[in-house]
Amino acid sequence: MSTTLPVVNRQPDLVGQLLQEQQELSAVEQFSDWHSGHESDAATAAPAQEKYYRSLLPASAPGPGQQFAFEVDLNACSGCKACVVACHTLNGLEEDESWRRVGTLLIGDPAAADVSAIQHVTTACHHCEDPGCLNGCPVKAYDKDPVTGIVRHLDDQCIGCKYCTMMCPYEVPQYSDRLGIVRKCDMCHQRLSVGEAPACVQSCPNEAIRITIVPSDGSDAATEESLVPSAPSSTITRPTTRYVAEATFDPAQTRPQDEHVDEVAESHWPLALMLVATQISVGILIAESIATLVLTAFGITVPGAVPIAAALSAFAIGNVGLGIAPLHLGQPLRMWRVFLGLKTSWLSREAVVLGKFMGLLAGGIALLLLPVVWDWIPTSVQDMIPTQWIPDWAGRALLTASIPVGLAGLYCSAMIYIATKRRLWRSGRTLPRFFGTTLTCGPIIAAVLFAFAGFGGTASVLCLVGAAAGCWKWMRERQLYRSPADLDDPYDRRSRRLVGNHLGEMLRMRGFSAVVATLLAGLAVVMCPFLPAAGGVCAAMSAAVWIAGESLERLLYFQSVVYDRMPGTL
Repeated sequence: MSTTLPVVNRQPDLVGQLLQEQQELSAVEQFSDWHSGHESDAATAAPAQEKYYRSLLPASAPGPGQQFAFEVDLNACSGCKACVVACHTLNGLEEDESWRRVGTLLIGDPAAADVSAIQHVTTACHHCEDPGCLNGCPVKAYDKDPVTGIVRHLDDQCIGCKYCTMMCPYEVPQYSDRLGIVRKCDMCHQRLSVGEAPACVQSCPNEAIRITIVPSDGSDAATEESLVPSAPSSTITRPTTRYVAEATFDPAQTRPQDEHVDEVAESHWPLALMLVATQISVGILIAESIATLVLTAFGITVPGAVPIAAALSAFAIGNVGLGIAPLHLGQPLRMWRVFLGLKTSWLSREAVVLGKFMGLLAGGIALLLLPVVWDWIPTSVQDMIPTQWIPDWAGRALLTASIPVGLAGLYCSAMIYIATKRRLWRSGRTLPRFFGTTLTCGPIIAAVLFAFAGFGGTASVLCLVGAAAGCWKWMRERQLYRSPADLDDPYDRRSRRLVGNHLGEMLRMRGFSAVVATLLAGLAVVMCPFLPAAGGVCAAMSAAVWIAGESLERLLYFQSVVYDRMPGTL
């Protein structure tokens, strides 16, 4: 007897399978469904670690006239640097980059080398009421939040000029060679915005750091001269950080552990060369204009080639300096933004005013050269030039007008560094050094032009003036770097020690160049009235050596600067 087995259809039911798939949600749909159902829960959820730092944050956001600020309990700070590690890790900083640092104060009689106690001090950005970084930035790469008062750096706006590192007395902004911009502590504002504590606050095992609310209108400004002993004066930027302790520090008995440690500052060599070049450029025009005016007053006609040569020399030297300056920028392609900070930044003012100076100079050169090159200009182009509206004196007028504009640009250059409030860069030191370069090199280069034009007597006088100004300038510098060790100014003592230990060779080269340049200028003074061409060669050699010496002086100006700083921030 045979049994017939039922036939099983093993072909897939395509329609049924599609219907089943339609009943299942995709991953995107599941994600959307989960969030729509938990949206209200997510909005009210607190950070997982909130219970550990809730007491270290203010209960509410700052009100009008208030802002967030760091408060450090010095009695609780043990110097463990957990805050440094957390800040570095959670903010993804470079290997050698640090937004928070820890220093040490020694308490005891310094005369007896007595240390009765030590005090650790943790420091970061103080989110000042009047931030120097914000005021000095030429491209508005800083923003002080109107609600929280947090000073933030806008990375995509930064050109990497590093001027904020000079304007901030606390050395807070840190330059990144890899990125070509500066960066700084922003109080972990993105964490604060969701009720989470900054990295340093969360990581401190002793709860030494907290966030508080302080007035931002200056009504509760710190009464202390500085935040802690050795720190910069609080009157410069009005920092908001509060350091609290059970006992006050006696400044006479408290000193930073690194008080005798000064390192050679950055040379800023593109800026040094730019400053020297623009100062020489203006000096050439001044010297030539005064010499021409005096000769004209005595009825002596100066050939037109002399002012043309002076203007071309000034234009070429000035443009070389301005062309080198962008090498100092980490993001040179963004340099067109430099005018944005015109209202507050001397760096913006320098760039704009010197640009106007070069524009006037170029216009004067064009008008002075117009009659010389007229026959080589195509007729079609000649017809487009309204020569009937261009007086003969227009070129000289533009050159004369460029001089006060150039002087204003040089003043802006000096104010860039005076505005940092560093004592060694004060106006009484900076202005003579900057304008001394103008008075030294400008007349000697002009003397070369007059010597080759046959005006030996005038060239001799110009060489004498330039050499005298250069010697006076060098003697002032020598007094700063070689003066007796018992000077009252501690900054001069520190700078002199720094130069002696690390920059002695550069100082000797500077002195040697001054001696050689003076001797060559003296030789030119003697030879120009009798052998103008030979005297002109000597003057040219003297000018070249003076330029080299002035460049060395400017490097010393940048590298030998010392200043107050927070403990341990070197």
